[in-house]
Amino acid sequence: MEHRWDDDEELFADLVEAVRGVGPEPGTLAADARTTFAWHTLDDDLLLASLTFDSALSGVAGGTRAQEPDRASRLLVFSTSAMSVELVVDRDGRLVGQILPPCEARVTIEAATGEPTEVTADDLGFFMLPRIPADPVRLRCETAAARLVTDWVRL
Repeated sequence: MEHRWDDDEELFADLVEAVRGVGPEPGTLAADARTTFAWHTLDDDLLLASLTFDSALSGVAGGTRAQEPDRASRLLVFSTSAMSVELVVDRDGRLVGQILPPCEARVTIEAATGEPTEVTADDLGFFMLPRIPADPVRLRCETAAARLVTDWVRL
């Protein structure tokens, strides 16, 4: 059988024949719709924490870097209305953090390139990462009450 696809009517007829009988199995359409609807709230409990303080930035509006290369440590604060994460980066490249209000959590440090690193925050919300990636990072914190993700930042 020769097909003439320069004829729109014949092309449409071929398309109708090709998809005839193709579709969801009986009884699965409603289940698929319920599953799809459930996904729309997937990130409703995800708090997006913005960088609200960085000691490496001067007080000048516009955020120029402070001229203090020998600073012993750097303090960063990421905040939401419900919780925050405070980070201290020391001169040796270690990161110490605390989740506020204090609680146990699983903290994942995601680098722009490379594998994520997971650590545990204790019941006071403290956690430590012995080595900081050179690439920009963001933190994901999962507590019993909430999930939080920070902005990307170069530490």
